Amino acid sequence: MTHLRRDFMSGAAGLTLLGALSRRLGATTLFDPAEPALPLADLIRTPLLVRSLYRLRVGDAFSPDGAAGANQDGYKWIEEQRQGAEWIVRGIADAQPDWRAIGWRQLDWGLAHQTEDGDFGSRDPFHSTSFFVEALARACLLDSETGMARRTALGRAAHWLMSPAAEARGVPGNHPFTHRRYILAAAFGQAAAVTGEARFAARARAWALEGLQLQRADGTNPERDGFDAGYQMVGVLMALRYLPVCDDATIRAALRRMVRSAVPPELARLQPDGAIDMSGSTRIGRESGRTGQLKGVPYSEVVQALVYGARALPQPSWLDPATRIARSRHWLRD
Repeated sequence: MTHLRRDFMSGAAGLTLLGALSRRLGATTLFDPAEPALPLADLIRTPLLVRSLYRLRVGDAFSPDGAAGANQDGYKWIEEQRQGAEWIVRGIADAQPDWRAIGWRQLDWGLAHQTEDGDFGSRDPFHSTSFFVEALARACLLDSETGMARRTALGRAAHWLMSPAAEARGVPGNHPFTHRRYILAAAFGQAAAVTGEARFAARARAWALEGLQLQRADGTNPERDGFDAGYQMVGVLMALRYLPVCDDATIRAALRRMVRSAVPPELARLQPDGAIDMSGSTRIGRESGRTGQLKGVPYSEVVQALVYGARALPQPSWLDPATRIARSRHWLRD
């Protein structure tokens, strides 16, 4: 499937697809356009997250200067610096200013590699930059006072990401992966909320719509043409990060519908001990990550997606499986 035209939301094709999407959802599922989505700042303060995942350090995979993950051995992928946003989220949720400082040091290390045109000279430049733009925009949104000084750099990066040259090179590689549409929607939507740039908001809507059109009747958001027990929930989490800044009522309703359909296939794999069965997945258990380690279930993303969804849809019953997973990972403080 080719990506949507850059002027999608302003053209007749956009209106036609929105109309079809509305009919598919049914009038009873549409939310009042005036009803706001819960802001991300509220979602990260959900007690279950504060008492479990967010009370823990992100890890020790970074250097004192801020180089994170694989970049500790020399700059490779700008996406590795997205770890900074996780430090900032936890620093805000758990009132840990030193964690916020670590996070900004990591993001600033990444920004130091930005070129004049907004690129980062990264390996896998389009996808890697989309990850970093999402993280930087989220950090600026949540910690707006500190993030103010990074707004210009964020805008340059987002402009590069939507440039014809960047898309021509990077979009074809995204085709097999539904979750990457939601990374881009979250990146552009949050960047729009930080910078006030309307073009970013329009690009976010277009990427979200493309992702929504890929969902299958059984709730699968396909990764390499099938279900993946890891990336299914990464996509859900990214969609839920976009939801609070989405400025279109029809798309907000569609995102909620997508999440309601996407989560049950994941929960069907949840075992009594809190583990998730990853057998038959198209990617985890088969592919290796940037560090060469085999990819497994991203439990932190799964728990965050369940908790955010429990409040944002709302679907409060999802707090129970989120709690079971948190206990199984020894995150929860009773």
